[in-house]
Amino acid sequence: MQLQVQIAARQSFQKPVLCAMHRLRAKVFCDRKGWAIPTMGGMEIDGYDAIDPLYMMMHEPNGLLRGCWRLLPTDGPYMLKDTFPELLHGQTAPEDPRIWELSRFAIETEGQQSFGFSTIAMQSIGEIIRYGHEHGIDQYVTVTTTSIERMLRRAGVVTRRFGPALKIGVETAVALYVDIEASLVVLNANSVTGSNLLN
Repeated sequence: MQLQVQIAARQSFQKPVLCAMHRLRAKVFCDRKGWAIPTMGGMEIDGYDAIDPLYMMMHEPNGLLRGCWRLLPTDGPYMLKDTFPELLHGQTAPEDPRIWELSRFAIETEGQQSFGFSTIAMQSIGEIIRYGHEHGIDQYVTVTTTSIERMLRRAGVVTRRFGPALKIGVETAVALYVDIEASLVVLNANSVTGSNLLN
């Protein structure tokens, strides 16, 4: 069963959906991963949520939130440029309306086995790449862990590092470019052949 996916501006989502997203982020990043980031009322919220991001929300038909992602254009404030500039390794941070940042990728892995990590991850990757292609985005940038970097590559996402990974808090982090058009070619080819590189 495919999850229902919506990618839209923050104001397009009702308050209970936004609260569920922020609770999921707290559960994944603070409780599960042990990141030292602030929470409020069991929700993880930061300043980038206040500057009109887009969100990808993934729901079961009964409305249960299973995954989320945040998207911000790089012609304004964003995490790689303003929070983790050390991961640029001296390179100039992108500032281009056709380059967007992906951040706060969170997946709920508990519950039904049919919605295991690989199923949700594969659908979310396909949706975010297609969204970029359809909306004139050339590249994504993202700060992520090396484990998520490996997952993206196994899924067929074409990435390029800004530089070596660095230890940040409890994670080994890396900044990546994601080539949307090249990734779309690979994902479409995998869809035709029926391959699922995460299984």
